[in-house]
Amino acid sequence: MTTVGISPLSEAVDSLNNMIEEALENGSAEQFQAVETQLSKIEAAVRELQQSMWANEAKDTIRRLEKGQDLTPIDMEVIRTFIISDAEHYLAQENNYTDWLNELHRLMDDIRDRVDHVDQNSVGELRGVLKDAIRLVPDIRNYLDEHARIEKFDLAARTLDKPARDMLAQVLKDQLRNPNR
Repeated sequence: MTTVGISPLSEAVDSLNNMIEEALENGSAEQFQAVETQLSKIEAAVRELQQSMWANEAKDTIRRLEKGQDLTPIDMEVIRTFIISDAEHYLAQENNYTDWLNELHRLMDDIRDRVDHVDQNSVGELRGVLKDAIRLVPDIRNYLDEHARIEKFDLAARTLDKPARDMLAQVLKDQLRNPNR
């Protein structure tokens, strides 16, 4: 396994931390927008770093895929790393899923209670609760999408026919060539 110096990455994370502290201090939506942008840039840099760390192994895996040779456990690890490691590690890291489900149930109870008694004075409150639910659902959906992505990969990886092998080889090549995927 390859390791590389990550000084620029550390600097970017330090800068991000400063941005977050400033945004928290000021309660500024604009500053949090900048935080989102910076997080995306750092994630892209980390993806590039991961790809460069696995480049040699990926080249070997591409050769075996193209030649129809049996894949080694390292080959399968390379494929997982390039295709779904972000999803696997996200699911392992995420610790709010159950809280999100409970919050969605709470919000739906609140919506049901409010909807039968809505009037000019309470309609804004109902909209506020709905807005909270609207904000929450994408987190739940994203979690489930990532889970499904892993399941689909695992199913497909059990039966790697020639078209699947060719497609995987092309995906690995593209990722090695194009850091922006």
